[in-house]
Amino acid sequence: MPSRAKLIKAERERRSRLAQLVHSHGLLRGSLVEMARVCGKPGCRCRRGERHVSLYLSHYANGKQRLIYVPKAWETRVRSWVANYRRIRVLLDEIVQDCVRRLKERNE
Repeated sequence: MPSRAKLIKAERERRSRLAQLVHSHGLLRGSLVEMARVCGKPGCRCRRGERHVSLYLSHYANGKQRLIYVPKAWETRVRSWVANYRRIRVLLDEIVQDCVRRLKERNE
């Protein structure tokens, strides 16, 4: 691993941003899904076509897809955590490309 001083500025910034995201924010791997459902109550508005809309986190656990209900009060937080995970994946991909470039150039 090259010393931090030998990394180009863009690489240092990527690694720094990655460390910040990993250490200071929540992370969730998955997708947010809005589902519109009918509740089944005879006089409810959903029977007339105005379905109840709920937000769920779709993720895989033990090889199976799972849905976790996201309460309205948690929506902003959960959206942020999912976005943080996606940002981390992008940064990791960029860091990997930096390492591949260094390997090809045989440059520390």
